[in-house]
Amino acid sequence: MSATNDSGTPTFDAATDSPAPAGARAGAAPSHFATSGAPAPAPRRPRRWWPWVLLMLAMLIVAGVVGSVCALGETLDQALGGFDIRVDGERVLSLPRGEAVWWALAAALLAAMVVMVVVPLALLLALLVTALALGAAVVVVLAVAAVVLSPLWALALVLWLALREPRVALGSRAWAT
Repeated sequence: MSATNDSGTPTFDAATDSPAPAGARAGAAPSHFATSGAPAPAPRRPRRWWPWVLLMLAMLIVAGVVGSVCALGETLDQALGGFDIRVDGERVLSLPRGEAVWWALAAALLAAMVVMVVVPLALLLALLVTALALGAAVVVVLAVAAVVLSPLWALALVLWLALREPRVALGSRAWAT
């Protein structure tokens, strides 16, 4: 007689590739581990996915920082030569070399502020408008349901039945003439 698992299929001893003895559990360690004194193999743990997600997130953050530093470096490299705007040969704005670096840093700071403040606020505004529209739709549906399912309709029906003129049956009209 061999052991079976919960679904009724026979279990096998991995060491001998033969049916397991009647008292054995499904998935239990092979019998030679119990007799030889060797420790049974540890059960296999399921793979964890969250370290991979954290690794990918860290790689994205590092790529963003490296890209930002490269872009800022290019901006500063161009600004080190000075800044000169001319329209029709006339000098409109000219910044010396040392001052252009500070303007480039100010521009980078302003761009970072826009990315960190204005973009999330714009996204939140879009979500707020969507939530308000959905909320208004829900309020309209609830108002219609309240009017339709109001107990005042039952009161109006009772009053109408009580105050209407009674119908005259067809046969009673014939007797009246």
